[in-house]
Amino acid sequence: MSYFSDEENDFTVYEAPKNGGTTLRLWICYAGTGEIIKSTDAAYYAGTAETYQMLQDWGYANNKFSQVTTTEKVCIKRDPVDRFISCFYDKAIKEGRIKTDIDTFLDNMDAEIKRSKEKMNDGKTNFLRFHFAPQTWHFGANKKYYDHVFDVSEVGTRLKEYLEDKWKIQLPNLHARNSGGRRKFDLTKTQVRKVHEIYKEDYNNGWV
Repeated sequence: MSYFSDEENDFTVYEAPKNGGTTLRLWICYAGTGEIIKSTDAAYYAGTAETYQMLQDWGYANNKFSQVTTTEKVCIKRDPVDRFISCFYDKAIKEGRIKTDIDTFLDNMDAEIKRSKEKMNDGKTNFLRFHFAPQTWHFGANKKYYDHVFDVSEVGTRLKEYLEDKWKIQLPNLHARNSGGRRKFDLTKTQVRKVHEIYKEDYNNGWV
């Protein structure tokens, strides 16, 4: 999971890769600095090395789910099929981190991920495993742990309103990369069944 605890306002927001985290992180930076840092790509906003370092200094964490002590907890969920498509598009097609085709990857996900030597910023966590891990890995299995569960489609509406109320500020509207819009491509029925099987715990736990 990736999460940020605002101890002063007594709430924590959890997100998972491809669940609106870019927008969330930029809003956290905006709340703390009053500035939005634009990426070098003029088409959308995205984090930079500067924003990531700032967030880490403020306690933004990338770890497997763990409980926190703030009174309120919220998270951002996404349909597992949409999330997988977005993640595969980014990591395989756009960034070239995955060298196999989608069917090979779906049939051998664990082995394909183990081949990758890239790590998260902690120097230990497998980068691809972190990104393709089920939402249950990031959020836990108990949906009742959260006071509010936002869908990725609500990042610009209900989540934005929630954060604005907590921080007593008006947040900017952002066109961030991969903000839960249209699918990059469609899966075959067989591929969809494979995704359902891989992420069956997310379906069982309500992360859909």
